[in-house]
Formats: sequence, structure tokens, C-alpha cells
Amino acid sequence: MYKKLDVIERAILLNPKYIKIFRNKLNITQSKLAEESGVSQSHLSMLEKGKRKATKSHAAAITLGLLKCSDIWDKEDPIDYLLDVLSLTKLESTVVKFVKEITEGDSRYKRFIQGYPVFVIDRDSLQDYLRRNIKVISIGDVEFLRGRMVVEGIYADNREVTISLDYRDIERLEVKISETIGKNVVIQIFPREKMPPIYGLEDDGMIINCW
Repeated sequence: MYKKLDVIERAILLNPKYIKIFRNKLNITQSKLAEESGVSQSHLSMLEKGKRKATKSHAAAITLGLLKCSDIWDKEDPIDYLLDVLSLTKLESTVVKFVKEITEGDSRYKRFIQGYPVFVIDRDSLQDYLRRNIKVISIGDVEFLRGRMVVEGIYADNREVTISLDYRDIERLEVKISETIGKNVVIQIFPREKMPPIYGLEDDGMIINCW
């Protein structure tokens, strides 16, 4: 259990903006978390906005505060739930980072179809990038389904985790990527047998249309 708590605390320590992500997922108000963690609301607000750095004591207090004032104790393991939230968030931010990098300079993914740039990403390339850039979980396998993506991995305590991004998650990713690169983005995900022939991928593919 303590190893799992360390992962949550370290995430908050390195990037206090995760506090707000956890709060939103757990439906906790800022004032309630401040009360339960013993960190003033004004200081908590500054941490969430990235205007203050978190200390180890802050990270520990806020982690325990999240557990104390949420309703996740009816779940089988509330700490695992927080880890799952962290893993999903890290996965999405890493995909955004990957797309930003390839749209800015890696031309091997870039094609033009009817005058529009299309970035065609094979499953193995994305899987390799996730393995190198996500430390919260050890990435095992990435699977592309029709309009969905499933990522399997293992936590440090050997617990298996499966993160499934459905169409709502993909829409959220589209918004994040569009805001990051300053262009409108549409993501299409296809299993190999459903790949449109115009794109000519030999493996499962994720197609990013930018305009």
C-alpha cells in the first residue's frame, strides 16, 4: 500500500496540477480538500495553478486528504482507484505529447490527402513511445479497435491495469491536442482489417487529421 501512496505523492510533488485532476474525478471541492489535508485553500489554489511548488509534506497531506474526504472507500481499493486516475491522465498527456512532436517535425508519419496533412501512426510506434515515456505503469500491449484504444500494463506492485479509451475519451484527446498544437484535430482509430485502403497501413493505425 505504501508503495502505491508513494506513486500518488510523487505525482503531486512533481506536478501539483494533478491535485485538481484528482479532485474533479472524486467530486471533491477545493475547500473540503483544504480542510481535510490541513493545507490552506489559498495555498492549495496556488499549487493547482502551478504558481507554487509542492513540498513532500504537502504531497503527503494532500494524498491523505483525498482519501479522507472522498466517497471512494466503497470501492474495493481506493488507492488503486487514484492510481487508475493517474494512469489515464498520464496516458492522455503522453499521447498529446507524441502527436505534438510528430506534427512539429517527424515527417515520416506525414502524408497529404486531398491537400490536407494526415499523420498516420502505426500501433508499434505508439506502443514504443508510451513504453519509453510513461513511468506510472509498465506498458504491456496497445490494441487499436474501431474508434477505441486499449492499453494494458502492470503497476510496480505487479497489479495488472487496463486503460480503455472510448469515443468520449478520444473526443477529449482531440480537444487537448487541438489546443496544444493550435490546429483542429480529428482522430480516427482502425484495427488492421478495417483500415481504409487510401492510407495503406500494414499494421493497426491511428490517423490524425489536422487542418
